[in-house]
Amino acid sequence: MAKNKKNIKSRLIHHYRWMLVDDSTREAKFSMRITILNLLLVFAILTTLLFGLAYVVLKYSPLKTYFIEETASFDQVKSQKEILRLNEKIIAIEDTLSRNNLFLEHLQKVVSGDLKAAEVDSLMSKRTPVLIDDKSLKASAEDSLFRAQIAQEELESLKNTTSTNNLATLYPPVRGIITGKYSISENHLATDIAAPIGESVKAVTKGIVVFSGWNPDTGNTMILKHDNDVMTMYKHCAKVFKEVGDEVAKGDVIASVGNTGELTTGPHLHFELWIQGHAVDAEDYIEF
Repeated sequence: MAKNKKNIKSRLIHHYRWMLVDDSTREAKFSMRITILNLLLVFAILTTLLFGLAYVVLKYSPLKTYFIEETASFDQVKSQKEILRLNEKIIAIEDTLSRNNLFLEHLQKVVSGDLKAAEVDSLMSKRTPVLIDDKSLKASAEDSLFRAQIAQEELESLKNTTSTNNLATLYPPVRGIITGKYSISENHLATDIAAPIGESVKAVTKGIVVFSGWNPDTGNTMILKHDNDVMTMYKHCAKVFKEVGDEVAKGDVIASVGNTGELTTGPHLHFELWIQGHAVDAEDYIEF
C-alpha cells in the first residue's frame, strides 16, 4: 500500500517536457517543463475562475432572466400590490376631478348669472302646444271650478312632499326687510334681504362649502351644498368666513352682509335656494 502511494506521488511530481516542434524543420519552437500536479492545479484554478465568472454574470447581469426563473420576494409582491392600488386610486381621482370640473363649470354659470330662468326652472320647461277647437271642447262652470280645485290640491301635495325633506325647518340666513322677491318673469331667482353692513349671515342648515370667493357681478359669494340635493347661495357679502370644503352646521355664521359686486343695489343679502337643480321661492320654506 505504501509502495502504491509512493508510485502515485512520484508520478504526480515527475517532470515532463511539453514541446512545440515545427513539423517541416523539426526545430523546437517552444518547450515547457511541467508535472501532472502542476496541470491539476492549473485546471482547478481555471475551473474556479470559470464558475466564479458564470456566477457573477448570472447574478448581476440581465442575462440571469434567460437562465433563472426568479421567485418574487415578499417585498416585491408587496410593492407590486401597492403600485396597483395607487394606480386604481389615481384613476378614481381622475374620474372625481372630471366630475368636479363639470360641476364647477355649471356652478360658475349659476354664480355669474349666465343661466336664465327659462333654462333652469322647471316651471319654464317647454311644452308642445296642443291645438283644440273651441267648439269641440266647452267646459262648464262646474268643470272649471273642479279643475281649479284639483290643481290647488296638486300644488299643496307638492309642497307637503318637499317639506318632508326638512326644508320647512330652514334657518333664516339673515334678519331684515325683503326688498326683492323671487320672480321668474323678472328673471330674479332669489330673495333680497336688506340688512346693515356687517350683519351676520348664517347657514340655513348643515352642509359643505362648494364655492367661496369673489365674482365681479355678485361680489363675495358663498355656495353651500346640503342633503337631499339642496343648494343655497349667498351673494354680495362683505366678507366670507368659510373656505371650500368646510363643513358648517345649521345657524353657523358663514359671512357678513355687504354691498359688493357690480349688480348690487345697496347693503343686502341676495339669497338663492335651489332644490334638485331648480331655483325655488325661499319664502315658501323660510320665515324671514
